Amino acid sequence: MKKVLSLLLAVLLAVGSLVGCSGNSNSTAYRSLYSADVSKLNYLNTTTTNDMTIPANCQECLIEYDTLGNVLPALATEWTTSEDNLTWTFTLRQDVKWVNNKGEEVGTLTAHDFVAAAEYALNVNADGAYMYEEAMVAGAAEILAGEGSFEDVGVRAVDDHTLEFTLSDPCPYFLTCLTYGCFTPMSADCMSQVDSDYANRASWDQEDWDLFSSELDAIDYTQLWYCGAYYLSEYLEGERYTMVKNELYWDKDKVYITSLENTYNREASTISGEMYLRGELESASITNTMAQSWLADPETADYVHPSRITPSYSYFFSFNFDPQFDEEYEPDNWKLAVNNENFRKSIMYGMNRLGATMISDENNAETLLQNTITPADFVASGGQDYSDFDVFTALSVNDASVTKDAYFNEELALSYRDAAIEELTAEGASFPVIILLPYNPSVSDWDSECLYVEQQLEGLLGSDYIDIVVEQGPTQDFLSTVRRGGQYALLKTNWGCDYADPLTWAAPFAEDNSYAKMDLSEDPETQAIVQEYYEMVEEANSYASADQLDERYHAFAEAEAFLIEHAMVVPFGVSGGYSASKLNPFEGQYAPYGVATLRYKGQHILEEPMNTDAFNEAYAKWQEDRAASTGN
Repeated sequence: MKKVLSLLLAVLLAVGSLVGCSGNSNSTAYRSLYSADVSKLNYLNTTTTNDMTIPANCQECLIEYDTLGNVLPALATEWTTSEDNLTWTFTLRQDVKWVNNKGEEVGTLTAHDFVAAAEYALNVNADGAYMYEEAMVAGAAEILAGEGSFEDVGVRAVDDHTLEFTLSDPCPYFLTCLTYGCFTPMSADCMSQVDSDYANRASWDQEDWDLFSSELDAIDYTQLWYCGAYYLSEYLEGERYTMVKNELYWDKDKVYITSLENTYNREASTISGEMYLRGELESASITNTMAQSWLADPETADYVHPSRITPSYSYFFSFNFDPQFDEEYEPDNWKLAVNNENFRKSIMYGMNRLGATMISDENNAETLLQNTITPADFVASGGQDYSDFDVFTALSVNDASVTKDAYFNEELALSYRDAAIEELTAEGASFPVIILLPYNPSVSDWDSECLYVEQQLEGLLGSDYIDIVVEQGPTQDFLSTVRRGGQYALLKTNWGCDYADPLTWAAPFAEDNSYAKMDLSEDPETQAIVQEYYEMVEEANSYASADQLDERYHAFAEAEAFLIEHAMVVPFGVSGGYSASKLNPFEGQYAPYGVATLRYKGQHILEEPMNTDAFNEAYAKWQEDRAASTGN
């Protein structure tokens, strides 16, 4: 712990000197606009970023992260694990106070508040409650399946200041699950306000719990209790909400922004930029197109910089092995094509992924492009980033010193095309193979990206080989209609990580997934690949003790590389963009999972925004410090 804290102090001093170049603002109010109200204030029953912004700042977790992604104590001062790694015991900070919407003390936080939160979340199968099962908490899977009771769940208050979790199996990433809403405490006394019968919950049936959940979803900000760096002093739907510094917060000396003032405006994405330039806001929504315009103008160039790339989401192209689209797109012919490995490889090696990435962000395309599903800077082992493991570099068909794209190779793509034509012709397939490629019109640049892929791939492989049909999907319910509904042949998809382990990136390829549905393929060769992949994942997940992380990570890399090698998926990249804000992004807490990046604790308001040069300098320093901190 001393080593971590020493490194943190050194980094904060370095960042502080950098911020000093621009100076800290005398203003302690951080003003912004928003265009969509939260769906509910019940933070135990939501997972959306929009909903979690308030509890990320108004509630506290057992742990938190420093600026480099190292775990630090928060509500828990320390923790221990049993010899078999199945029991985690947390010692809670004493005298942590609950406050109301006026910042007044209303109670003292205890271990029972974590138990009450877990009891509610699991009994109603709340949004996010799946994280108890992901974290291997004993009994969680059973109760979420409707087959168990909370009495059998491994969450227990040993006493007021000792919280114990019992796991069904060792979980090497358990700590990194603890900054999700469902693991956040909520006092039973607070919940009693919404239903006077809450004290009798031991006798409730499922209908009673569901009714209570509906009532808790409607809780008002005046009824909620807060234990975080801020409390919600007002929330007026469709008008504004304000979070004010909690003077009773256990770590209040590290809360520098005293109020977060958010004003509703349905045109926020359109007008916030000009308000920000006029000094009326400390942050603004900014599109890539707007950013390019600002960067080209000397008067506004210093008001914007690239967003820090966080490996929270990974984008990849999915082939649909269970097509459910209309006959006009020839689903039976597509099944023949997609189950042919040479056909898939002709698409994978023929796609100019760097060119497609440049459609939305020409300046940062090299950085955003990824050659793996698990993004760079997610986990590392033995001083090497996961994405750089030898098993991945062996897949590259290009010279890395020439291009970041490991796979785009015209000659290779054409050879796979020729092999696919011969094999598919013998199977009775017809050409050109129709490839339905949909996009969501509400996502900026997605249409242009699809058109680029269509023209580039058809231009290389031939329109007599493939006919890519770019089709606009629905703005509403795009995921349920298109991806989950199987209304595509090829689709750019994404997945967000849940915890710090490669297992999280295997989830979209698991059985019964709603992505490529490769497990539903009826082709024997495809099924053989799928089953071998599942066996590899199972073996990787068997390395579960703390001293097996190196074996675990490399085994997961072998499984992921196996999918890519057989072109079952085409890696694409991570999201980027630009930021317009008077915050130094490297002062904030960092973790690509949970709520760390939504928190304002530890951040100052700058006199002037950070420009691109300052951002790049700070980013390079942050990467250097992070590598030193993690030993990788």
